[in-house]
Amino acid sequence: MVEYYFDIETYSLGEKPNVAEDKIIAIQYQELSPFEGNPRGDLQILTEWDYGSEKALLKAFAKVFLTENVWDFVPIGFNLYGFDLPSLLSRYDRHFGTSHGLAWLYDKPVLDIKPTLVMLEKGSFKGCGDIFGKRDLNPIRAWYESGDTGHAQIVAYIEHEAYQFIRLYQSLKWEIPQLKPQFQKVIA
Repeated sequence: MVEYYFDIETYSLGEKPNVAEDKIIAIQYQELSPFEGNPRGDLQILTEWDYGSEKALLKAFAKVFLTENVWDFVPIGFNLYGFDLPSLLSRYDRHFGTSHGLAWLYDKPVLDIKPTLVMLEKGSFKGCGDIFGKRDLNPIRAWYESGDTGHAQIVAYIEHEAYQFIRLYQSLKWEIPQLKPQFQKVIA
């Protein structure tokens, strides 16, 4: 099993993201060690402007992501089931006619930490992502529209977001197992 930090950035014309319509402009991933969650190698940032099109970006990522063995790339991230994976599959379907549906998601090992962060908020979905310090207004759209200058800002944003996520993931991998004896006492 190979764990990867995984996230995407999209360009949305609407006020809210639309997994079926928003263009994927960046895909970022980084291999993580299985026990501590330490980064292995560099953060990979694939961008639509470097590849020339969303379709070329998706084709490049497919070589890493859509392999024969589902354990070759286990995505780890926040809100993967609610946004990133449905967006990615929708765009693959649109460009390549792959017809990846929910069955594909059932077979793919994924570690989405959103439920854990909901538990940190005592069961509230509202505010579960606040730990990352995300802004109410996503700056990606404005940065993307501003061209090369904005592209550099998007890359810096991605690097910072990856660093924050990996630090939190490492902490969760350390802290949660220490709770196991307490939980065992509760259910005994």
